[in-house]
Amino acid sequence: MKQPDSLEFVDSGTLLRPGIVGRMVRLLMGAACFYALFQISMNSSAIIYQPITVMPNLAVMSLVALCIVNYVVNIGFGKNWGRYPSFVSVMVLLVAAFAGWVYAGTPDHAILGFSYWLWLFYFFAHLGLSFVLAAVLATPGCEMRAIPELLGKIMGYSSQEHDCPVSLITKLDEWEAKTLWTRP
Repeated sequence: MKQPDSLEFVDSGTLLRPGIVGRMVRLLMGAACFYALFQISMNSSAIIYQPITVMPNLAVMSLVALCIVNYVVNIGFGKNWGRYPSFVSVMVLLVAAFAGWVYAGTPDHAILGFSYWLWLFYFFAHLGLSFVLAAVLATPGCEMRAIPELLGKIMGYSSQEHDCPVSLITKLDEWEAKTLWTRP
């Protein structure tokens, strides 16, 4: 897996565009992100008003988000902020917990809950939208380049591409192009 502090963009047209299998996988991943977003929205009052009580139930979603927030932000915005997105995420949540402790004597306060809810909402909304757009636009490589590709198409310029950091999507696209669409 590539480090999030190194952005290696390539010119448009360098990576393979996904076929139907790659697009369906991206669509399913987008649906999973939107399902997570739906769950976050449906449980928003519990998350906001009892954050520490609810957090164990959201532990997997939170760990996934914290592990890949660097990729989502750095690749999605095309800026090399290294590991700062994770650091800033943790610091904002710690400051919110401290503010709740100062204000109410407990970190389990709506200040932490709202900050936590907003962070999870942003993460899954950005990732879900990127996956769905990547499926619709057949964005090559990392799905986080789908929004810049859409903006490029609208404004008339080509956007740079980026390999998927975990390489699974890129390998799927390569396998699909080699196996399903070539004829002997």
